[in-house]
Amino acid sequence: MNFKTPLLIAALVFWSFSSFAASVSAVKGQKVLIDLQGDDVTEGDEFYLINSGSKKRTGIIRIKQIKGSKALAEILKGKAASGFTLQAKAPSQMSADPTDETNTEDRPSRDTSFHRTLKDSFGVLGSYHLNSMDAEVSSTVLGIPVTASAAMVGNGFGIGSFYDYVFARDFIGRGSAAIEQFNVAGTANAAACEASTACDANINYLSLYGMIKWYPVQGKYRIWLGGGMGYLLAISKSSTALDEGAISTNQVGTAAIGTDIQMDRKNYIPVSMEYSMFPPSSTVKAHMIVIRAGFAWNL
Repeated sequence: MNFKTPLLIAALVFWSFSSFAASVSAVKGQKVLIDLQGDDVTEGDEFYLINSGSKKRTGIIRIKQIKGSKALAEILKGKAASGFTLQAKAPSQMSADPTDETNTEDRPSRDTSFHRTLKDSFGVLGSYHLNSMDAEVSSTVLGIPVTASAAMVGNGFGIGSFYDYVFARDFIGRGSAAIEQFNVAGTANAAACEASTACDANINYLSLYGMIKWYPVQGKYRIWLGGGMGYLLAISKSSTALDEGAISTNQVGTAAIGTDIQMDRKNYIPVSMEYSMFPPSSTVKAHMIVIRAGFAWNL
């Protein structure tokens, strides 16, 4: 037998039967208040409850919130009572042994290498923009008024940061700021772009966004849907299709879908695709599709 095997078995047995000093101080419905007594636990961890009299397992709890030396947990199975102690669960064991009072079946352990609940976080994002604009362009060529239609497309890039605030179990409010490019170019059907058929618009924006995100799926890959608004301040601009004097600020409405790929309990990779539409006018319609990815830290 490989000499490592007995050591592994011993480690698992020690883990399975190691008890914490933490104990139940109060029970209300399916909620349990835990006195940690200096033990190190993390939100999302699960423990067996041990009857101090019979020394048998009576239930399973999951830590939901930690504040100082106290923790709030929910009862997943079985029952709890004041004075019951906590016992660490073996890495390969989710339910009690045959003498367990919960009388449940064995099943694979829950992965605690990432958060099961949403956390406040912040991060950085890079973005790639697919821009589109349809414009009615007017100018005077040799004293003759010329009006033309121009369909323009282009791409740009952006970089920024964000802060996510959890305000409900499945909802996050996001605030973000970025420097972004809106670049488009195209050909008009008449020489209306400064006496040319070649039309363009190149704008750099300081963009501020607010968005509400809903998470229907929360696991290692947290899927979300969102919607919000953006305020765009032009910090540089040049255009043959638009009146540069009229380019200053703008607003967009945004719909988005994304995922947070959790690397561990501290970091994740945010990825999203967003559709933003500028308020249309009688002469200009514009929108952009934005793909964002970055790196984030849980608080």
